[in-house]
Amino acid sequence: MRRLFVLAAAAITLCATAHAQVVRPAPNFELAGAGPGASLKSFRGRAVVLVITRRARDKEFRAMVSRFRDLYGQFSTEKVLFVAAIEEGSQEVPSDIPFVTVADPAQVAADYGVTGRFAVAVIGVDGNLDFITQRLVAGERVRDMVFNNFEFQSAARKQPL
Repeated sequence: MRRLFVLAAAAITLCATAHAQVVRPAPNFELAGAGPGASLKSFRGRAVVLVITRRARDKEFRAMVSRFRDLYGQFSTEKVLFVAAIEEGSQEVPSDIPFVTVADPAQVAADYGVTGRFAVAVIGVDGNLDFITQRLVAGERVRDMVFNNFEFQSAARKQPL
């Protein structure tokens, strides 16, 4: 009887994992200047890298953008959307990488729980908030988060015979 219970529990766990939905949905936000109804939800199916900063000229923001620049060719082949939430000053991003900006950066910072001056978030193609940090990270770490999301891992997983 105990063995049957263990097998049943394992089967339920496997089924639940195989059909898992978005565990941690990313808070939605509107994009500035992208047309009516342009929001995070309208880009479902594309990975999104969101960078939240107080000012576009802040040291952390410029350093993070520089790290992305080195890997932008890899990001562009996956059609990753780069979004900036700049709370103060000019909304223009000083970079070769095409960034879109959010309509209400202060609200985005609050929705994502950013208490400091800077944060980076990776939102998977399924709308899941895969990663968020208020520290500078290597561009390779962000790239790995984008490329190794849940959908990719599920597709790469071997199916039982």
